[in-house]
Amino acid sequence: MGYKTMVNELIETLLDFVYPRNIYCILCGEVIEKTESYSLCTTCQEQVKFITSRFCEKCGKPLESMYLPQKCPDCIQNVHYFTKGFSCIEYDDNIKKLVYDLKYHNKRYLAYHMAEMMTARFMKLEWEKPDVIVPIPLHPKKEKERGFNQSALIAKYIGESLDIPVEYRSVLRTKETETQNRLNREERKENLKNAFQIIKSQKFTDKKVLILDDIYTTGSTMDACAKELCKMKPKEIIFMTFATGRNV
Repeated sequence: MGYKTMVNELIETLLDFVYPRNIYCILCGEVIEKTESYSLCTTCQEQVKFITSRFCEKCGKPLESMYLPQKCPDCIQNVHYFTKGFSCIEYDDNIKKLVYDLKYHNKRYLAYHMAEMMTARFMKLEWEKPDVIVPIPLHPKKEKERGFNQSALIAKYIGESLDIPVEYRSVLRTKETETQNRLNREERKENLKNAFQIIKSQKFTDKKVLILDDIYTTGSTMDACAKELCKMKPKEIIFMTFATGRNV
């Protein structure tokens, strides 16, 4: 075990002590019973929009109407390099704050509860279990500034729950990209061009690969990573994210 890994595990242990699980609701902060699912109080569980029906068969975004095709307008108009994917929850202000707190307020314990929700959702889908999980990597500079990769942390817990190996360093982010949230689709695609590099191709050849990230918007990040993985001739590429939205 490397020094960095030991330090990260020590930090996680300390955070578990400071922020013990299932005592406070992770959204509203109310005291909860330890039996509450996902460390959410009953009220917040009812308010969270879990995506359980009427979602795009390609990207997993929730669909507006029972009369629409089984694909969202985005997937009808654009080609993706992944086979299919899903998100656990609809993106709203509460979920935005949750993800922001994880990424920028160092609330790493939130990754455990996000992983809980994503694992439960995956099991309900009854998809074939993937051979390997690939968390979307951060550029080394950004990961150093943040201190961790939120997608890798979520992937760690999901991998442990589903008994799937996680490849943390086989896909690298070699290009320092701009923040995506103010870019349109074409700008995002250009921003992510040649952003990823595969360094251990044998890990993915003829394998069912699951790419994991926190948020799905236009799919540009997922596509850029999946495009590189396609060169390794995997059996299939699917993805999973914590949240997406109808208009994000």
